[in-house]
Order: sequence, then C-alpha cells, then structure tokens
Amino acid sequence: MNNLLSFWLAPVTALFSPRVYRDAVKSSGGRGILYVLYLSLITVVVVMMFLVGKVVPVTDDLVSWTRKNMSVMIWTPEGISLEDGKMTATLEHPQYGLIAKVDLSKTNVTEADMGNGFFFVTAKRIFVKRGPGQIESHDITKTGIRTSEQLPPRIRITGDIVWQLYQNLKNTLAVIFPAVLFVIFSLMLLLGNAFYSLAGLFLNRRRKQKLEYGAIFTLTCFATTASFTLTWLRIMTPLQALPWSFVVDILINLAYLFFAFKMTDQAME
Repeated sequence: MNNLLSFWLAPVTALFSPRVYRDAVKSSGGRGILYVLYLSLITVVVVMMFLVGKVVPVTDDLVSWTRKNMSVMIWTPEGISLEDGKMTATLEHPQYGLIAKVDLSKTNVTEADMGNGFFFVTAKRIFVKRGPGQIESHDITKTGIRTSEQLPPRIRITGDIVWQLYQNLKNTLAVIFPAVLFVIFSLMLLLGNAFYSLAGLFLNRRRKQKLEYGAIFTLTCFATTASFTLTWLRIMTPLQALPWSFVVDILINLAYLFFAFKMTDQAME
C-alpha cells in the first residue's frame, strides 16, 4: 500500500502527500530513474490515446476519400502521366479543401501555383509544401530515383495503392512511434531532473541531514511531478485557455523542491 501511494499513484499524490517524499528520500537514484520511465510511459499512453481517438479517424477518412476520388496515374522511368489522357487534375476535399494538383505541362511550380494545396505533380517532379514559402521539389524520373535495383517499366498508381501504402505506414508507426516517443520523453525528463537536481544540491547544503546525490536526484524527480501533472491537466481540460508560461512551471518545481527538502529534513530529525 505504501509503494502504491508513494510510487504508482505519485503523479497525483506527489501534489499533496508528504509520504511520497519521505519514501523518496530514503531511496537511491535508481528509484528516480524508474519513476521517470514510469512518467514517460504514462505520457506515451496519453499521446497514443489522443492520436487513436482524434487523429487516426480523420486521416482514415481523408485517405479513404482520396482512394475513391484520385485520378489514376501511370509512372514510368520517364515520369508521370494520367491514365485518362488529360493533362490536368485536382484533388479537392469538400471539407479540407485543395490537397493536390496535377499539371503535366508545367516544369517549374511556385507557391502561387500550389494555392492552398500540399502537393503539385508535374510530368517529372512532385512538389511538396512544408509551410509558407517552403516548397520541396523531388525528381520522380529514373534520374532522381537513386537505386541499384532494376526499376519497373510501368506502375499504375491507383487509390487502392495509396490506401495500402497508408495502412502499411500506419501499422509501422504503431510500433515505432510509441518507442521513439518513450525514448524522447525519458531523455527530456531525465535531463530536466538532472538540471533541477543542481538546485537540490544547493538545498542539500542547508539540510541538517545531508543526502547522497542518488537520494537528491530521486527527491527531485518526485518534486517535479507537480508541473508534469498540471501540464497534462491543462492540456486535457478547458484550463488550457488560462494564461501560462514555462516560467510558472519552473517556479512550481522549485517550490515543491524546497518544501520536499525542508519536509524530509524535519522528518529525519
């Protein structure tokens, strides 16, 4: 029960329970590292729930619509053509607007040519708009495709192929993306707590009962839980509309760190 309150429920109980810090101060740095990994896992679960619940349904609908409405294109090592023999085509979603244009007569494409679309396909190149004024150009002929393998003489690009590629990408990301997020969040939290532990070293000098660095780091990891929990509370509730800044998070962490060191020093007397 003690471990349940002071570790597994610490993302909540660390906001108000002295027991969390009294247990933390008796531990080595390993407990702090495990707690950071636990917080990272929580973060990954929350992010993936948001993506599955909000983002994936939208992209599924968009790609499904594209599957039914895109013009069939023929790729050869010399470039792209439209199967129906036309020179132009557009892909404009009724809700999300212009997505892509095809104009086989063009060679160079400007931002004005792309309009609000994200892709522009010519006979030999595909242009991708990353942002305002940021357009990438990719050669889609055999010259631009650098591979040692034999290129096929002809590929018929249909909506079904786009749908299958999307499904393959989604399945791959379902495995890779959570792992990458876990590593990123773990490193961010570890580095952040290493930084705050410098303040912990200073506070440790004012303690009557001095701590080893491992205990300082663990105490820091639990003390900085406050800003972690409040951040997710703001993101997931209407509180996100409240004015907030990174400085407020720093002040909250330092305040909890001060009281954690003060409280545990008194408890050990």
